Amino acid sequence: MPSFLPFRALRPTSENVAKFSAKTSDFKNQDEVLADMRCNPESYYYVTKQKLLANIKKPIEYFFSIGAEFIHKKIASKDLFLDSKPSFYVYRQIDFNSGRTYTGIIGLADVLDLEKNIIKKHELTKVVREEYLYKQLHYTEVLGEPVLMGHKYSKNIETIVDKATLKSPVYHFKSIDKKEHLVWIIDSSKELENVSLAFQELEAFYIADGHHRCASTLRNYNRNPLPINRFFMVFLLDENQFHIESFHRLINGLTPEQLLGLKDKIMDNFEVTTYTKGELFKPDRHSQYGLLTQKESLILTLKKEPKTANPEAHLDVIILEKKFLIPYLGIHHPRTDQRLSYISSKEENQVIYNLLKKGTIDMVISNYPVTFDEVKKVADAQKTMPPKSTYIEPKLRGGMIIQKY
Repeated sequence: MPSFLPFRALRPTSENVAKFSAKTSDFKNQDEVLADMRCNPESYYYVTKQKLLANIKKPIEYFFSIGAEFIHKKIASKDLFLDSKPSFYVYRQIDFNSGRTYTGIIGLADVLDLEKNIIKKHELTKVVREEYLYKQLHYTEVLGEPVLMGHKYSKNIETIVDKATLKSPVYHFKSIDKKEHLVWIIDSSKELENVSLAFQELEAFYIADGHHRCASTLRNYNRNPLPINRFFMVFLLDENQFHIESFHRLINGLTPEQLLGLKDKIMDNFEVTTYTKGELFKPDRHSQYGLLTQKESLILTLKKEPKTANPEAHLDVIILEKKFLIPYLGIHHPRTDQRLSYISSKEENQVIYNLLKKGTIDMVISNYPVTFDEVKKVADAQKTMPPKSTYIEPKLRGGMIIQKY
Protein backbone atom coordinates (compact mmCIF):
# COMPACT_ATOMS: atom_id res chain seq x y z
CA MET A 1 0.00 0.00 0.00
CA PRO A 2 1.21 3.58 -0.62
CA SER A 3 2.44 5.69 2.30
CA PHE A 4 0.30 8.54 3.62
CA LEU A 5 1.83 10.63 6.39
CA PRO A 6 0.88 13.65 8.52
CA PHE A 7 3.12 16.71 8.44
CA ARG A 8 3.62 20.15 9.96
CA ALA A 9 2.09 22.51 7.45
CA LEU A 10 3.14 26.10 6.90
CA ARG A 11 -0.12 28.06 6.91
CA PRO A 12 -1.49 31.60 6.77
CA THR A 13 -3.41 32.84 9.78
CA SER A 14 -7.19 32.49 9.59
CA GLU A 15 -7.43 36.29 9.20
CA ASN A 16 -5.11 36.24 6.17
CA VAL A 17 -5.98 32.98 4.41
CA ALA A 18 -8.55 34.44 2.00
CA LYS A 19 -6.15 37.19 0.89
CA PHE A 20 -2.99 35.07 0.83
CA SER A 21 -4.29 31.97 -0.95
CA ALA A 22 -4.78 32.12 -4.72
CA LYS A 23 -6.21 30.19 -7.63
CA THR A 24 -4.29 27.14 -8.77
CA SER A 25 -0.74 27.84 -9.98
CA ASP A 26 -1.74 26.15 -13.26
CA PHE A 27 -4.25 28.95 -13.90
CA LYS A 28 -3.37 30.21 -17.39
CA ASN A 29 -5.06 33.62 -17.59
CA GLN A 30 -1.96 35.75 -16.99
CA ASP A 31 -3.81 39.05 -17.33
CA GLU A 32 -6.14 38.05 -14.49
CA VAL A 33 -3.22 36.81 -12.38
CA LEU A 34 -1.35 40.08 -12.92
CA ALA A 35 -4.44 42.12 -12.02
CA ASP A 36 -4.80 40.09 -8.82
CA MET A 37 -1.16 40.66 -7.90
CA ARG A 38 -1.36 44.42 -8.44
CA CYS A 39 -4.45 44.84 -6.28
CA ASN A 40 -3.41 42.27 -3.67
CA PRO A 41 0.28 42.37 -2.67
CA GLU A 42 -0.34 39.59 -0.11
CA SER A 43 -1.18 36.92 -2.71
CA TYR A 44 0.58 33.55 -2.98
CA TYR A 45 1.12 34.47 -6.62
CA TYR A 46 4.05 36.54 -5.31
CA VAL A 47 5.78 33.21 -4.68
CA THR A 48 5.09 31.58 -8.04
CA LYS A 49 4.36 34.40 -10.52
CA GLN A 50 6.99 37.08 -9.80
CA LYS A 51 8.05 37.06 -13.44
CA LEU A 52 4.76 38.65 -14.50
CA LEU A 53 5.65 41.83 -12.59
CA ALA A 54 9.10 42.27 -14.11
CA ASN A 55 10.16 44.39 -17.05
CA ILE A 56 13.58 42.75 -17.13
CA LYS A 57 14.85 39.55 -18.66
CA LYS A 58 16.32 37.25 -16.05
CA PRO A 59 16.55 33.46 -15.63
CA ILE A 60 13.46 32.00 -13.96
CA GLU A 61 15.63 31.01 -10.98
CA TYR A 62 16.01 34.72 -10.21
CA PHE A 63 12.25 35.22 -9.89
CA PHE A 64 11.74 32.06 -7.82
CA SER A 65 14.44 33.31 -5.44
CA ILE A 66 12.38 36.49 -4.97
CA GLY A 67 9.41 34.21 -4.25
CA ALA A 68 11.44 32.48 -1.55
CA GLU A 69 12.21 35.86 0.03
CA PHE A 70 8.48 36.63 0.04
CA ILE A 71 7.84 33.43 2.02
CA HIS A 72 10.62 34.26 4.50
CA LYS A 73 9.18 37.73 5.10
CA LYS A 74 5.73 36.30 5.73
CA ILE A 75 7.16 33.87 8.27
CA ALA A 76 9.11 36.66 9.98
CA SER A 77 5.98 38.83 10.21
CA LYS A 78 4.02 35.81 11.53
CA ASP A 79 1.54 36.03 8.66
CA LEU A 80 2.65 32.46 8.02
CA PHE A 81 3.29 29.95 10.80
CA LEU A 82 4.37 26.33 11.08
CA ASP A 83 1.99 23.99 12.90
CA SER A 84 3.39 22.75 16.19
CA LYS A 85 2.82 19.05 15.47
CA PRO A 86 2.27 16.77 12.47
CA SER A 87 -1.33 16.74 11.26
CA PHE A 88 -3.66 15.65 8.51
CA TYR A 89 -5.86 18.36 7.01
CA VAL A 90 -9.45 17.70 5.94
CA TYR A 91 -10.33 20.08 3.12
CA ARG A 92 -13.79 20.78 1.70
CA GLN A 93 -14.51 22.87 -1.37
CA ILE A 94 -18.02 23.94 -2.28
CA ASP A 95 -18.31 25.15 -5.89
CA PHE A 96 -21.36 27.36 -6.25
CA ASN A 97 -20.94 27.51 -10.05
CA SER A 98 -21.50 23.78 -10.45
CA GLY A 99 -23.26 22.96 -7.18
CA ARG A 100 -20.63 20.29 -6.40
CA THR A 101 -18.93 19.65 -3.05
CA TYR A 102 -15.57 17.90 -2.66
CA THR A 103 -14.14 16.67 0.68
CA GLY A 104 -10.88 14.79 1.25
CA ILE A 105 -7.66 14.68 3.29
CA ILE A 106 -4.31 16.42 2.74
CA GLY A 107 -1.10 14.68 3.82
CA LEU A 108 2.25 13.52 2.42
CA ALA A 109 2.95 10.79 -0.14
CA ASP A 110 6.28 9.11 -0.92
CA VAL A 111 8.01 9.81 -4.26
CA LEU A 112 9.36 6.24 -4.18
CA ASP A 113 5.77 4.97 -4.43
CA LEU A 114 5.66 6.57 -7.88
CA GLU A 115 8.50 4.27 -8.96
CA LYS A 116 6.82 1.28 -7.31
CA ASN A 117 3.67 2.04 -9.32
CA ILE A 118 1.41 2.10 -6.27
CA ILE A 119 0.89 5.76 -6.99
CA LYS A 120 -0.37 5.38 -10.53
CA LYS A 121 -0.16 7.91 -13.33
CA HIS A 122 -2.14 8.08 -16.53
CA GLU A 123 -0.60 10.99 -18.43
CA LEU A 124 2.68 11.75 -20.12
CA THR A 125 4.20 15.04 -19.04
CA LYS A 126 6.00 17.78 -20.94
CA VAL A 127 9.70 17.91 -20.10
CA VAL A 128 9.83 21.72 -20.20
CA ARG A 129 7.00 21.98 -17.67
CA GLU A 130 8.60 19.36 -15.39
CA GLU A 131 11.85 21.33 -15.30
CA TYR A 132 10.04 24.63 -14.69
CA LEU A 133 8.16 23.20 -11.69
CA TYR A 134 11.32 21.53 -10.41
CA LYS A 135 13.04 24.93 -10.35
CA GLN A 136 10.03 26.48 -8.65
CA LEU A 137 10.14 23.83 -5.90
CA HIS A 138 13.91 23.87 -5.55
CA TYR A 139 14.33 27.65 -5.31
CA THR A 140 11.20 28.63 -3.36
CA GLU A 141 11.56 25.58 -1.04
CA VAL A 142 7.77 25.28 -0.75
CA LEU A 143 5.03 23.22 -2.35
CA GLY A 144 1.94 25.38 -1.99
CA GLU A 145 -0.57 23.24 -3.81
CA PRO A 146 -1.14 19.52 -3.22
CA VAL A 147 -1.25 16.98 -6.03
CA LEU A 148 -4.84 15.78 -6.46
CA MET A 149 -5.18 12.00 -6.17
CA GLY A 150 -8.08 9.58 -6.11
CA HIS A 151 -8.65 6.44 -4.09
CA LYS A 152 -11.23 3.69 -4.01
CA TYR A 153 -14.24 4.42 -1.79
CA SER A 154 -13.62 3.48 1.85
CA LYS A 155 -16.25 3.49 4.56
CA ASN A 156 -13.57 3.93 7.22
CA ILE A 157 -12.15 7.02 5.52
CA GLU A 158 -15.66 8.44 5.06
CA THR A 159 -16.30 7.96 8.80
CA ILE A 160 -13.02 9.73 9.69
CA VAL A 161 -13.90 12.68 7.45
CA ASP A 162 -17.45 12.90 8.81
CA LYS A 163 -16.16 12.92 12.39
CA ALA A 164 -13.50 15.55 11.67
CA THR A 165 -15.99 17.91 10.02
CA LEU A 166 -18.21 17.94 13.12
CA LYS A 167 -15.58 20.15 14.79
CA SER A 168 -15.07 23.85 14.15
CA PRO A 169 -12.94 24.46 11.04
CA VAL A 170 -9.65 26.35 11.29
CA TYR A 171 -10.47 27.98 7.94
CA HIS A 172 -13.83 28.95 6.53
CA PHE A 173 -13.91 31.53 3.76
CA LYS A 174 -15.27 32.28 0.30
CA SER A 175 -13.19 33.22 -2.73
CA ILE A 176 -13.98 35.53 -5.62
CA ASP A 177 -14.43 32.57 -8.00
CA LYS A 178 -17.63 31.61 -6.15
CA LYS A 179 -16.13 28.83 -4.06
CA GLU A 180 -16.29 28.17 -0.34
CA HIS A 181 -13.32 26.63 1.47
CA LEU A 182 -13.20 24.84 4.83
CA VAL A 183 -10.28 23.13 6.59
CA TRP A 184 -10.27 20.95 9.72
CA ILE A 185 -7.18 19.59 11.49
CA ILE A 186 -6.63 16.00 12.61
CA ASP A 187 -3.73 16.02 15.10
CA SER A 188 -4.44 13.78 18.10
CA SER A 189 -2.32 10.62 18.24
CA LYS A 190 -5.39 8.34 18.18
CA GLU A 191 -6.95 10.13 15.20
CA LEU A 192 -3.65 10.12 13.30
CA GLU A 193 -3.38 6.38 13.85
CA ASN A 194 -6.95 5.87 12.60
CA VAL A 195 -6.18 7.75 9.39
CA SER A 196 -3.01 5.75 8.80
CA LEU A 197 -4.80 2.44 9.37
CA ALA A 198 -7.66 3.39 7.06
CA PHE A 199 -5.33 4.30 4.20
CA GLN A 200 -3.28 1.15 4.68
CA GLU A 201 -6.33 -0.75 3.42
CA LEU A 202 -5.93 0.84 -0.03
CA GLU A 203 -3.83 -0.81 -2.73
CA ALA A 204 -3.09 2.29 -4.78
CA PHE A 205 -3.54 6.03 -5.26
CA TYR A 206 -4.34 7.40 -8.71
CA ILE A 207 -3.02 10.78 -9.82
CA ALA A 208 -5.99 12.84 -10.96
CA ASP A 209 -4.46 16.29 -11.46
CA GLY A 210 -0.85 17.36 -10.98
CA HIS A 211 1.23 14.93 -13.05
CA HIS A 212 3.80 17.67 -13.71
CA ARG A 213 4.00 18.57 -10.01
CA CYS A 214 4.48 14.86 -9.22
CA ALA A 215 7.23 14.55 -11.81
CA SER A 216 8.94 17.68 -10.47
CA THR A 217 9.00 16.31 -6.88
CA LEU A 218 10.54 13.06 -8.13
CA ARG A 219 13.07 15.06 -10.16
CA ASN A 220 13.86 17.12 -7.04
CA TYR A 221 14.48 13.99 -4.96
CA ASN A 222 16.61 12.32 -7.63
CA ARG A 223 18.80 15.44 -7.89
CA ASN A 224 18.77 16.18 -4.14
CA PRO A 225 18.25 12.80 -2.41
CA LEU A 226 17.72 14.07 1.11
CA PRO A 227 15.04 12.55 3.37
CA ILE A 228 13.14 15.86 3.50
CA ASN A 229 12.78 15.81 -0.30
CA ARG A 230 11.31 12.30 -0.41
CA PHE A 231 7.75 13.25 0.52
CA PHE A 232 5.31 15.56 -1.20
CA MET A 233 1.89 17.02 -0.40
CA VAL A 234 -1.22 15.37 -1.83
CA PHE A 235 -4.98 15.81 -1.52
CA LEU A 236 -6.64 12.39 -1.43
CA LEU A 237 -10.26 12.25 -2.55
CA ASP A 238 -12.77 9.45 -3.01
CA GLU A 239 -12.67 8.87 -6.80
CA ASN A 240 -16.47 9.08 -7.04
CA GLN A 241 -16.28 12.80 -6.25
CA PHE A 242 -14.24 13.81 -9.32
CA HIS A 243 -15.71 15.77 -12.20
CA ILE A 244 -13.85 15.47 -15.51
CA GLU A 245 -13.84 17.79 -18.50
CA SER A 246 -11.39 17.82 -21.42
CA PHE A 247 -8.64 20.10 -22.73
CA HIS A 248 -8.80 21.62 -26.20
CA ARG A 249 -5.67 21.25 -28.32
CA LEU A 250 -4.30 24.59 -29.56
CA ILE A 251 -2.14 24.36 -32.68
CA ASN A 252 0.22 27.08 -33.91
CA GLY A 253 3.03 27.33 -36.42
CA LEU A 254 1.13 25.66 -39.24
CA THR A 255 2.12 26.50 -42.80
CA PRO A 256 -0.44 27.69 -45.39
CA GLU A 257 0.15 24.39 -47.19
CA GLN A 258 -0.87 22.39 -44.10
CA LEU A 259 -4.11 24.35 -43.77
CA LEU A 260 -4.89 24.33 -47.49
CA GLY A 261 -7.13 21.44 -48.44
CA LEU A 262 -7.07 19.99 -44.90
CA LYS A 263 -10.82 19.37 -45.02
CA ASP A 264 -10.44 17.08 -48.02
CA LYS A 265 -7.43 15.25 -46.58
CA ILE A 266 -9.03 14.29 -43.27
CA MET A 267 -11.98 12.62 -44.97
CA ASP A 268 -9.88 9.45 -45.13
CA ASN A 269 -10.39 8.96 -41.39
CA PHE A 270 -13.36 11.18 -40.52
CA GLU A 271 -16.82 12.07 -41.69
CA VAL A 272 -16.76 15.86 -41.94
CA THR A 273 -19.74 18.20 -41.49
CA THR A 274 -19.86 21.99 -41.25
CA TYR A 275 -20.65 23.66 -37.92
CA THR A 276 -21.47 27.27 -36.98
CA LYS A 277 -18.67 29.55 -38.18
CA GLY A 278 -16.66 31.07 -35.33
CA GLU A 279 -17.86 28.48 -32.78
CA LEU A 280 -16.01 25.40 -31.61
CA PHE A 281 -18.14 22.25 -31.57
CA LYS A 282 -18.05 20.43 -28.21
CA PRO A 283 -18.57 16.68 -28.70
CA ASP A 284 -21.39 14.97 -26.85
CA ARG A 285 -20.12 11.41 -27.39
CA HIS A 286 -16.96 9.41 -28.04
CA SER A 287 -15.27 9.48 -31.46
CA GLN A 288 -16.43 13.03 -32.19
CA TYR A 289 -14.19 16.09 -32.49
CA GLY A 290 -14.57 19.79 -33.15
CA LEU A 291 -12.14 21.70 -35.37
CA LEU A 292 -12.05 25.48 -35.52
CA THR A 293 -9.88 27.79 -37.64
CA GLN A 294 -10.31 31.42 -38.63
CA LYS A 295 -12.13 30.37 -41.79
CA GLU A 296 -14.26 27.39 -40.80
CA SER A 297 -15.72 25.23 -38.05
CA LEU A 298 -16.10 21.48 -38.56
CA ILE A 299 -17.47 18.40 -36.81
CA LEU A 300 -15.25 15.34 -37.27
CA THR A 301 -16.70 11.86 -36.65
CA LEU A 302 -14.34 8.89 -36.69
CA LYS A 303 -15.21 6.44 -39.47
CA LYS A 304 -13.73 3.29 -37.97
CA GLU A 305 -13.27 2.41 -34.29
CA PRO A 306 -9.99 0.69 -33.31
CA LYS A 307 -10.21 -3.02 -32.46
CA THR A 308 -7.75 -3.73 -29.66
CA ALA A 309 -7.64 -4.86 -26.05
CA ASN A 310 -5.35 -1.96 -25.07
CA PRO A 311 -7.42 0.36 -22.84
CA GLU A 312 -5.71 3.52 -24.04
CA ALA A 313 -6.27 2.83 -27.74
CA HIS A 314 -10.00 3.54 -27.45
CA LEU A 315 -9.52 6.96 -25.86
CA ASP A 316 -10.41 9.94 -28.00
CA VAL A 317 -7.14 11.74 -27.16
CA ILE A 318 -5.11 8.77 -28.45
CA ILE A 319 -7.24 8.46 -31.60
CA LEU A 320 -6.79 12.21 -32.17
CA GLU A 321 -3.01 11.76 -32.10
CA LYS A 322 -2.89 8.75 -34.38
CA LYS A 323 -5.58 9.75 -36.84
CA PHE A 324 -5.03 13.52 -37.02
CA LEU A 325 -2.08 15.15 -35.27
CA ILE A 326 0.55 12.76 -36.63
CA PRO A 327 -0.61 12.13 -40.22
CA TYR A 328 -1.95 15.59 -41.07
CA LEU A 329 0.07 17.99 -38.92
CA GLY A 330 3.28 16.06 -38.31
CA ILE A 331 3.03 16.39 -34.51
CA HIS A 332 4.75 13.17 -33.43
CA HIS A 333 5.92 14.18 -29.94
CA PRO A 334 3.23 16.00 -27.92
CA ARG A 335 5.50 16.25 -24.87
CA THR A 336 8.02 18.44 -26.65
CA ASP A 337 6.39 19.90 -29.77
CA GLN A 338 6.18 23.67 -29.31
CA ARG A 339 3.31 23.94 -31.81
CA LEU A 340 0.96 22.23 -29.36
CA SER A 341 -0.57 23.83 -26.26
CA TYR A 342 -3.81 23.46 -24.31
CA ILE A 343 -6.81 25.29 -22.90
CA SER A 344 -9.63 24.02 -20.68
CA SER A 345 -12.87 23.04 -22.41
CA LYS A 346 -14.61 25.17 -19.78
CA GLU A 347 -13.15 28.32 -21.33
CA GLU A 348 -15.65 30.54 -23.15
CA ASN A 349 -15.83 30.24 -26.93
CA GLN A 350 -15.11 33.94 -27.44
CA VAL A 351 -11.78 33.65 -25.60
CA ILE A 352 -10.77 30.78 -27.87
CA TYR A 353 -11.90 32.50 -31.06
CA ASN A 354 -10.02 35.67 -30.10
CA LEU A 355 -6.79 33.64 -30.03
CA LEU A 356 -7.50 32.64 -33.62
CA LYS A 357 -8.37 36.17 -34.75
CA LYS A 358 -5.18 37.57 -33.20
CA GLY A 359 -3.12 34.93 -34.97
CA THR A 360 -1.84 33.54 -31.67
CA ILE A 361 -2.94 30.07 -32.81
CA ASP A 362 -3.98 28.54 -36.14
CA MET A 363 -6.38 25.83 -35.02
CA VAL A 364 -8.36 24.47 -32.03
CA ILE A 365 -9.45 20.85 -31.67
CA SER A 366 -11.96 19.60 -29.09
CA ASN A 367 -12.67 16.05 -27.89
CA TYR A 368 -15.06 14.19 -25.59
CA PRO A 369 -13.81 13.84 -21.98
CA VAL A 370 -12.70 10.51 -20.52
CA THR A 371 -14.19 8.96 -17.38
CA PHE A 372 -12.19 8.25 -14.23
CA ASP A 373 -12.89 4.53 -14.74
CA GLU A 374 -11.08 4.82 -18.10
CA VAL A 375 -8.26 6.69 -16.35
CA LYS A 376 -7.85 3.85 -13.83
CA LYS A 377 -7.82 1.16 -16.54
CA VAL A 378 -5.02 2.96 -18.35
CA ALA A 379 -3.07 3.47 -15.11
CA ASP A 380 -3.55 -0.16 -13.99
CA ALA A 381 -2.22 -1.36 -17.35
CA GLN A 382 0.83 0.92 -16.83
CA LYS A 383 -0.08 2.79 -19.98
CA THR A 384 -0.26 6.54 -20.37
CA MET A 385 -2.32 9.16 -22.12
CA PRO A 386 -0.96 12.21 -23.96
CA PRO A 387 -0.34 15.39 -21.91
CA LYS A 388 -3.45 17.24 -20.76
CA SER A 389 -5.87 14.40 -21.47
CA THR A 390 -8.09 15.31 -18.54
CA TYR A 391 -9.31 18.51 -16.90
CA ILE A 392 -10.31 17.26 -13.45
CA GLU A 393 -12.11 19.16 -10.72
CA PRO A 394 -11.81 20.21 -7.96
CA LYS A 395 -9.12 22.79 -8.69
CA LEU A 396 -7.27 23.59 -5.47
CA ARG A 397 -6.06 26.92 -4.12
CA GLY A 398 -2.37 27.61 -3.79
CA GLY A 399 -0.91 28.82 -0.50
CA MET A 400 -3.69 27.61 1.78
CA ILE A 401 -1.79 24.56 3.09
CA ILE A 402 1.96 24.66 2.33
CA GLN A 403 4.67 22.04 2.59
CA LYS A 404 7.97 23.65 3.65
CA TYR A 405 11.05 21.91 2.28
